[in-house]
Amino acid sequence: MTNKQNDENINEFLDKNGKEDKNTVEKDECIRLEGKRRPVRNDEKTIEDDISDYVFTKPHKSKKRKVKSYSKSNGESIVYSQSGNRHSKSKHRKKKKKLKKVLISIGCVFLSLILLAVGTITYLFFKGSSELLDGSYTITAPQGVQTQNDGEFVVYKGKTYQYNKNVTNILFMGVDKRELEETEVLGTGGQADVIVLIAVDTKTGKISMINISRDTMTDVTVYSANGGYVGSETQQICLSYAYGDGKEKSCENTVNSVKRLFYNIPIKTYLALDLDGIAAVNDSVGGVDVTSPETIDTFVKGQNYHLEGKLAESFVRSRNHESADANTLRMQRQQVYVTQFMNKVISATKENITTPVDLFNASSPYTCTNLNPSRVLYLSESIVMSNGMSVEMSTVPGEAKMGETYAEYYVNESEFYELFLSVFYTPVQ
Repeated sequence: MTNKQNDENINEFLDKNGKEDKNTVEKDECIRLEGKRRPVRNDEKTIEDDISDYVFTKPHKSKKRKVKSYSKSNGESIVYSQSGNRHSKSKHRKKKKKLKKVLISIGCVFLSLILLAVGTITYLFFKGSSELLDGSYTITAPQGVQTQNDGEFVVYKGKTYQYNKNVTNILFMGVDKRELEETEVLGTGGQADVIVLIAVDTKTGKISMINISRDTMTDVTVYSANGGYVGSETQQICLSYAYGDGKEKSCENTVNSVKRLFYNIPIKTYLALDLDGIAAVNDSVGGVDVTSPETIDTFVKGQNYHLEGKLAESFVRSRNHESADANTLRMQRQQVYVTQFMNKVISATKENITTPVDLFNASSPYTCTNLNPSRVLYLSESIVMSNGMSVEMSTVPGEAKMGETYAEYYVNESEFYELFLSVFYTPVQ
């Protein structure tokens, strides 16, 4: 700023304010008035200059360009890099959002599959429970035994017993046919050589297996050659299977005969196995180790055997047809075999809950059954969850006699009813 210009500014200031004289202002030439500032060169500055009144020019220094972003009117952010290239933040965000959506979708799919699997298992479990434990029954008793509420309570020898509603029953039949085939010719469907009633306590996990002699004399529903209902006759219980079609009707007829023998106990499930199925089921669990209780065929009493294939079939089927108690002795071997077999299955089920399902699948080509996945799942889970999983096997007590043509087995009713109460009832305290 020149001296002339400075004087002009002072005079103008004094004219407006009129508070100080010109001489005073001249003495203080360093005063800078408000106005537009400009850069001051070094040769214009004095030691009296107020540095804060000036804007000094600064030397340019080389700096790295910062990345700046600007917002466009449409909301899209533009990023400028050092090279001047533009990058869209919204594109990066879109990619991240897209990846996030994909990951969320994948997670939802896996979660849905898990929920579906859990839901299916839960559904099958409760479906199996409703099928096996529906609560409908009318249980009878021997003469002289007082019953109440359709057999829910019985009074026997001064003690009161209550029916165990947690028990479900499965009837197993071993049929003397190589293959189960449906037939229209009565009597050609085979006979039930092995009959075992399996009572499963779904609360405690206890499994009670009651062996029924094939020669047991009981009421059997009889049909004519053309399939018409004739009535019931006292015959060997094994013949119940023959009065049928070799499959479902034969199984149902045998179930009815066993129910008559067991005071109309509810039997919801049945499974018939043909001869070829013995080796298949036996080998599916890796074979069974037994000690023979008698000397017969190739087996010696007291000797240990590892049964595989046809050897297992021979062990449970061989018998002396000339003896009246031949089937009773065979049942002893069958009891040894079934006990060892079940212990092996239970041990495997503790390690892998799908063992019963695997066993069911292995036996299916050789069976006729109304078992289904829901019943198998419910039974296996009930047994495992109960932490009990014990097996007891007994035989319907009685006496074997030689009839006019075949052996006949007559049940000792008093002993049998006590066995019946111990399996299906509990004492009321």
